[in-house]
Order: sequence, then C-alpha cells, then structure tokens
Amino acid sequence: MKRALALACVLVLAAACDKTPENVAAPAVRHEPVVVYASYGGDYLPTLFESFTASTGIPVTVRHRREEQIVAEVIANSASPPADVLLTRSVHGMWLAADEGALRPLQSPGLSESVPEWLRDPDGYWVATGYTPIGIAIDPERSDADAISGYNDLARPEFESKLCLSAPWNAVNRNLVANLVATHGTREAEMIVRGWTANMALPAFDSERDLLEAISAGRCAVGLVSEFAVATHVSTLLRFVRPEPAHVVTEAVGIGRHARYPANARILLDWLVGEEAQREHAKIYGFYPSNSRVSGGSNQSVPTFDRNAGVAGAFDVDAINLAERAGWR
Repeated sequence: MKRALALACVLVLAAACDKTPENVAAPAVRHEPVVVYASYGGDYLPTLFESFTASTGIPVTVRHRREEQIVAEVIANSASPPADVLLTRSVHGMWLAADEGALRPLQSPGLSESVPEWLRDPDGYWVATGYTPIGIAIDPERSDADAISGYNDLARPEFESKLCLSAPWNAVNRNLVANLVATHGTREAEMIVRGWTANMALPAFDSERDLLEAISAGRCAVGLVSEFAVATHVSTLLRFVRPEPAHVVTEAVGIGRHARYPANARILLDWLVGEEAQREHAKIYGFYPSNSRVSGGSNQSVPTFDRNAGVAGAFDVDAINLAERAGWR
C-alpha cells in the first residue's frame, strides 16, 4: 500500500488543498483513436462513445475483460500499455494500478470543479465516473426494517439463519469490508464480519441478483447489497435500508502512464465526467453521477459520505484476508 499515507492525510484533513494546475493549455485535438479497457459495459459503452466521437472526431475502441485481468495487463505492460484508458466498475482495481505506477496523474482543472474531492484519488491518478451506496435489502414480512440502521446490526443474534451474503470477492463486499476496517480497525471489523458469517442462512451466492432472488423467495430475510442491485431487481416488495453515512461501490477511470495518445485520452476522461455523459450514464445504469452538477441515480435522495472512495482500494488486501479468516467463502 504505497499510497495509503496520502489517503490517510486526506481522511485527517477534510479540506485538503487542490494542487491541480489552473492554467493548463488545452491540447490541439487530433483524431488518433483511443483504446479503452473496460471491466463492464457490454454493448452499452460503444454506444455511449458514439456521441463522444460524433462531437470530437476521436474514434474509441472498447475492449472488455474481467477487472482483475485488465488491471494486471495494464500493470504488466505499463511501458507499452494495451489501452490508453482504464475503466473499472470498482475502485480497488484502479487503486492497485495507480499504486503500481501504471497510471499518470490527471492534469485536468475541471475535475476539481465538477467532481467532489471524496470521489477523486488523493494523489490525482483516477476519478470516479459514478457510485452506488451499499445497504441492506429486507423482506418486510420476515424482518423489521426499523430495527436495522447499520451494517453491524446484521451481526446481532436475532438475525441467526436470516442473513444472506454474496461472494466475498464481489465489489460490494470487498468495498464494504475495506471501509469497516478503515472505520473500526481490523479487530472490530473482523468481529462484525464473523457475526455475519455466523448468521448466514445459506452459503454465499455468486451474485447480488441471486441473493435478492433468495430473499424474494423467502429463503432468507435480509442481505447486504448495493442500491443499484435493489433498484434493478424485479421484485418491488423488498425494502432497502441505507445506513448514514453509507459506504459505496465506486466506478473509476484513469489514463495509462505511457498511453499512446494521452491528450485524446484526457479529452475522453473529461467527457466521461462531463454533464452530457454523466446524465446518460445515470439514466441507463442507475448509478449516482460523480459530477455534482448532475442529478440522477436509482434514488434521487443523494446519500452522505464521510471518507474518500479510495479507502476501498487502500484496505482491499486487508478486506480479502479478513473475509478469509472469518470463514466467508
């Protein structure tokens, strides 16, 4: 965790200075193609980028891989990266790429004006493109939603054989446990997670969707999920409790340290966090926009947060090891 100290400084100093240069000259636009490595999107991202190409003349090629694969390839080939832009559905992969020196600092003054500090890398290597809160899905017929206000409540004895979890390596769980470690310390966070595993009604599900289907079918009463997953679930009977302050799953974008066309990659990054793309992304994907000037997301009530999104990356290894010790498999 080479950059954890920088993050700690951000957490301690709530009003850190913005060191982004204010008078960076806009580069002349040339039409060299930008290659994007993305861990999500399917047919959606190429369609989204058609608008970018139409407005700038810059072609975009999207290559889809699993997050672990694209991050590993960008790190292993940082001197000659297979892509100019890295786009991930969670921040821990982007944090690792930055930690290993595979990303370049973002020289973009507009980012500090449109994206809140908590959604930007403390060292300036990546920026969020969207986020979704992590909360608790509840079957109101089998559990009292008013009795649950925080993540640690699910470790209480009354939830024995009522709790369902998805796999610990899913982004929603890795991010949540990493934030618990940062908030409570390793020992207390592990006690919470051990309480969860003791209360599990069934083995961990592969996905949030499978977990929500199990709750809808009455196989368990509560589960830890993202707000996005609940909003896109077919059942409208489930309640969703969002703790305040909440923890989040954060999408992120960065530029390869030795990107072939860094100027065009930066133009694309700025466009991704601009109002047009952010509005479209929030409408199609249901994530909250990272651009504070754009409203959207699966719930119009904007959640509150008390820490930098990079915590999920800085404490990711701790989260994985903790889940393993707690028997969460």
